[in-house]
Amino acid sequence: MRKYLTIFLLLLATVVVGGAELLAHFRRSDGETPNVVLISIDTCRADRLSCYGYHRETTPNIDALAGEGVLFANVISPVANTLPAHCSMLTGTNPPYHGVHDNNNYRLPDSNVTLAEALRERGYVTGAFVSAFVLDSQFGLDQGFDTYNDDTEAGFRAAPVFNERSAEAVNRAASGWLEEHAADRFFLFLHYYDPHAPYEPPQPFASTFSNEPYSGEIAYVDHHIGQVVDKLKSMDLYDSTLIIITADHGEGLGDHSEDSHGFFIYHSTTKVPLIVKAPGRRKASTIDAPVALIDIVPTVLGHLGIPVSPGVHGEDLSPYLVGKTPPVKERHIYSESLVPTKYGCSPLFGLETAGQKYIESLRPELYDLISDPGETVNIVKEDPQRASVLRQRLRDLIVEQLRTQQGEAALALDNESIQQLESLGYVGGPVKETFQFETGNEDPKDFVQIFEKLMVVAGYFYSGEYDRVRRLCNEILAIRPDISTAHLYLGKVTPADRPREKAHHYSEALRLDPRLAEAHFALGNLRARQSRFDEAAWHFREAARLAAHLDEEDQNLRRALARIGKVDPMLFNAHFHLADTLKVQQKVDEAIAAYREALRLEPLSMAPEELGNIKAIGHFRLGDLLYMKGSYDEAIQSYQTGLRLRPDSVPARRALQRTQAAYAKETPP
Repeated sequence: MRKYLTIFLLLLATVVVGGAELLAHFRRSDGETPNVVLISIDTCRADRLSCYGYHRETTPNIDALAGEGVLFANVISPVANTLPAHCSMLTGTNPPYHGVHDNNNYRLPDSNVTLAEALRERGYVTGAFVSAFVLDSQFGLDQGFDTYNDDTEAGFRAAPVFNERSAEAVNRAASGWLEEHAADRFFLFLHYYDPHAPYEPPQPFASTFSNEPYSGEIAYVDHHIGQVVDKLKSMDLYDSTLIIITADHGEGLGDHSEDSHGFFIYHSTTKVPLIVKAPGRRKASTIDAPVALIDIVPTVLGHLGIPVSPGVHGEDLSPYLVGKTPPVKERHIYSESLVPTKYGCSPLFGLETAGQKYIESLRPELYDLISDPGETVNIVKEDPQRASVLRQRLRDLIVEQLRTQQGEAALALDNESIQQLESLGYVGGPVKETFQFETGNEDPKDFVQIFEKLMVVAGYFYSGEYDRVRRLCNEILAIRPDISTAHLYLGKVTPADRPREKAHHYSEALRLDPRLAEAHFALGNLRARQSRFDEAAWHFREAARLAAHLDEEDQNLRRALARIGKVDPMLFNAHFHLADTLKVQQKVDEAIAAYREALRLEPLSMAPEELGNIKAIGHFRLGDLLYMKGSYDEAIQSYQTGLRLRPDSVPARRALQRTQAAYAKETPP
């Protein structure tokens, strides 16, 4: 009897010593499942949080959570761009598998399984509140969410062109949802975009961090994370909620000559915070082992006792949350950047393991992260054998994780969406989806300064600061006269009353990159205004040809357009303007063919009312040409079609009556 009493007392002591972590684990076993709150801070370097050792107190509220949870000290994001990083965060898979490699021209395919989908299948109510257009529902992250609030027009910051809303606006929108579902098991995803450039924190953070506005933005977000925690406490939900705080990527801040992010894969932009507060936990711990952003999904599911899909690449870190250590595994953590391929540079692929990091590029890099955490001394020549081993493992990992059905994630964007992304700093056309090593004409390290300037140019252009666009583009061309994008922007911002200068920049852009349909289209318009109709028609034909026959690197866009039965808006506009030009030249048959081709097309962009108006005009002009040819019956059909779209057109009604009268004269009764 004494023996059993001793065993009982030992078990009781274990429970008491283990505290709330073990109790929470036992509650899960009994079927009482905690809520989940996942908070993503956009563009947040880990080393700017005070709990990660920053010299100023930037994050007192996050620090307090870390004081009761697990802080992972070495967390790597697979890609330093918002959309693909969040796809990895919410699927637990790397970009070669989920298929999203950039913010532009991508959508998370429905074949991926998100954390929200997995939790909703288990009875969770799911809600997301995001704060920037780059995570708009059209890009596929809404999969599995009962509520996906992406209204960035409500509570925008600084100016509407930035297409973001503040942390305050996000919390205001999420608060009612949280109150509505307080009695449910819920998964709440919050995304704060504030630390993304431009760095303009509101007061009092602007004054407190007057010389460090980026840190001020992080402090501002921390304040609002504190509000979320206080809300959970006031609703008696804090101790029954699994809280995760992380980031999609960091920010260069000048390291490696990168001011922003998305181009390189150094730790300045790929090392992110990860703090997990388990229900009932009151004990802090720090984990130094290297982990990855893709570990969030298996960790949440593991903690909840939900099976993890075999396709997930991340590791289950949930044992750490209850004071245990999972089996030690050799990690090979992947990272990539295909953004340099937009500019003819080689892609970047990285592999991190056992305190070392290898980066594949035209000039490969190897770093000892123990002695050189800032990745400043490339030792690839000193240790070629190690570089070779990691290079082969990187190649093997890509082969293992790369989906055979590429292009599924391609998304054709309308003009408004392209402008919204560019206004946020996401410039350039589609990336080149290549996973071959030793490709590209230039090493990204040689192009980064131009890339940074181009990002700034885009921001200036969409905020209407044309003088700055001109100055910066001229700076770019003084360094690299072969940058077509700089000439393209100069063409856009040169006033219409300087047509020769405007045409010069568009012509130079085409000389450097003959594939620029936009430059052909602009030159066509310029030549038409100058009554140089033969040249105008040629440029419009070239614009249409380029838009219709996308190069190999644009195959994903072509597939996306074909899937939705739409065409590149440039193709529609080029045919329409070509038709107008041919009509002025009185090339009747050619103009009729061009109008018919334009009217057959369904462009991706344009509001229905605007498109209807343009197509009505096209039908009226086509009717005029058919009347000139004496094809009265076809002309009548064209006028009638146009009038269905625009019934208030008096000239068109008169033209229809005239044509019907002519048709009646030549048609026997």
